[in-house]
Amino acid sequence: MILPEVRRLCDALQNERLDGADDDLVALARAHRVDVMLADRRHESDAVRVAAARELSCRRDIAEVVEASRRAAVDVLLLKGAALAYTHYREPHLRPFNDVDLLIRPADRDRAARAIESAGYSRAVETDAELWSGQHHFVKTTPSGRVMVDLHWRIANPIAFAEALVFDEAWERSVPVPALGSHARTLSPADSLLLACLHRVAHHKDHVQLLWLWDIHLLASRMPAGEFEAFAASALRARVGAVCAHSLALAQECFRTAVPEDVMTSLGGAAGEPSAAFVDRSMSPFDVARADLAALGGWRERAGLVREHLFPSTSYMRRRYPAWPAALLPLAYVHRMIRGAPRWLRR
Repeated sequence: MILPEVRRLCDALQNERLDGADDDLVALARAHRVDVMLADRRHESDAVRVAAARELSCRRDIAEVVEASRRAAVDVLLLKGAALAYTHYREPHLRPFNDVDLLIRPADRDRAARAIESAGYSRAVETDAELWSGQHHFVKTTPSGRVMVDLHWRIANPIAFAEALVFDEAWERSVPVPALGSHARTLSPADSLLLACLHRVAHHKDHVQLLWLWDIHLLASRMPAGEFEAFAASALRARVGAVCAHSLALAQECFRTAVPEDVMTSLGGAAGEPSAAFVDRSMSPFDVARADLAALGGWRERAGLVREHLFPSTSYMRRRYPAWPAALLPLAYVHRMIRGAPRWLRR
């Protein structure tokens, strides 16, 4: 159920020329990360100019990472905001993004990491999990601020979504992003819509944020003829049909997004999908871990998942607890478990 104040913001975003907006609407737009779009509708040139300047810096950062990957002979696909800003938005500065998301082949992880580090990035302190995480994070400080790169070798961390898009198949369908250089590529329209629908559920607890729903609205509204059928087939094959139907229904409720009725019917008829457990729920980390355990095939993999959560590598623990002597490392594990326990139950 969309709240009345959110609906008012939805209506404002669809108004090409907005003469006025009160402080509450502006604050709500900021919370939903659509404040630059609202400023554009209100013809507030100062706010739009600042966003445009920031976008130029972001564009250089993206192009630099893509070029570093090319030099390392690593195929990369730009994901989410860093791509959609240049493929679906009227002006790229209207689509803010906090990081540059890249999808690679799992076998290219080490080479891709070295390529990103060659561009001046450092890897964040994080575990080397194989089961519960499918990404690494890198950061660089520039005169314009911190730049984040998320390197993904699977499309989402929760195992119920992990195989929704396979790199080699997505690469074959991928499309160029000319604004970011001759080697920049991103997902096909159908694959981009699939990711937009599942990402807000898999990684963000089905949170209603208008920026993500506007992405879905633009992708669906500009879907080439015949692509909707490919999108629906992929969603059902990946067992994320209910998730996609839910996200599309929210976009329809907010922005009257046009989606073929037969597509909504086929997606809505999906049954027995493990990913459906994530719909319309605020999943705690414990809930996600339990869903991951259920999605794994055997006890060996399940034991491995538990081990990754409770007993990360000693190299990670030394980075995480640099002041602790090696002899106290077992106590560091206990400290980590006790300190992290409340977060596991937080929804």
